[in-house]
Amino acid sequence: MIEVLDSGFHITIQDSGRYGFSKYGVPSSGYMDSISACNANKLVGNSNDEAVFEITMMGGRFAFHSDTSIAISGAIFEITLNNKSIVNNNKIDVKKGDILNFGKALKGFRVYLAISGGFSVNSILNSSSFYENLTPNITVKKGDKFNFLKKNNLDFAGLMDTESIFNSTIEVTPGPEFNLINNKDIQLLNEEYFIVSSNNRMGYFFENGLSPNNFSIITSPVIPGTIQLTPSGKMIALMKDGQVSGGYPRILQMNDLSISILSQKKQGDRIKFKIVELT
Repeated sequence: MIEVLDSGFHITIQDSGRYGFSKYGVPSSGYMDSISACNANKLVGNSNDEAVFEITMMGGRFAFHSDTSIAISGAIFEITLNNKSIVNNNKIDVKKGDILNFGKALKGFRVYLAISGGFSVNSILNSSSFYENLTPNITVKKGDKFNFLKKNNLDFAGLMDTESIFNSTIEVTPGPEFNLINNKDIQLLNEEYFIVSSNNRMGYFFENGLSPNNFSIITSPVIPGTIQLTPSGKMIALMKDGQVSGGYPRILQMNDLSISILSQKKQGDRIKFKIVELT
C-alpha cells in the first residue's frame, strides 16, 4: 500500500485511456505523455496500460506501507527516497516505511510513477483514468491510500527514447481542413510558437497564431492531438481530456510522440511544428 502524505500541485491516476465512448461525449483521457508512462511501467514489469501516478509541475510525498518496486520516468524532478536523491528510468526497490518525495520540475512538466503490479483503482468504462464528472476522484488527495495489484513480472523489452520528450520540434500531419489556410499562413506555421498559461489536460494554447478568418465547418469529430484554428487565428491543441467534437477547422494532427512532447511543455516554452505528409 502507498499513502499520499502531500498531493503536490496536481496528481492524477491515469492508464492508457478509455476508448469507444466518444459518441457519449466521453474523452479518452489517459497518459498525457504515453512514452514516459509506458517506460515507467516497463521498468517494473507491468504491461504498458497499467495505471500510474501522473505528477504535474511540482510536489508529491508518499509513504510505503509494504515492500514493492517503483520506477519513475518523464520530466526531471527533484526526487528523494528517504532523503537520498534518485533518478529517472531505473527500477528501485522500496521497503515498508520508506518515504518518496517529489520537489519541483527541473526539466519538463509531467513525471510518471509506476508501481510493480499497478495501482488498484476502480475501472469505469474500461479505464481507471481520472476524469471530472465521470470518476469519483478528479485528483489524488492527501490521505489517500492505494493498494497494489499482483505483480506482472513481464520481460523487460527496453525503453523507448527517454530524451525525445524534451524535443522542441513537434511533427504534425495536415488535418482534414488544412487546405483552408493560405500559403502565407502555411509559412507562419514554420515560426516558433509560445505556450501560454491556459494549458491543461484538455488543451494547449499558443500565444501567436495565423491570420484571422471566418472559416466554419459542420461540427466534426476530434481526437487527442487535433489542432484547431479559431476565428481569431489562434490555435488550440486538444489533449487527452479534450472535447470529442468541434466546429473549428482541424488544420493539423499530432501523433502520440508529438502529444508526449507537447505535454512536457509549460507556460513560456517554445515549440516549432514540422509538417510531414502521411505515407
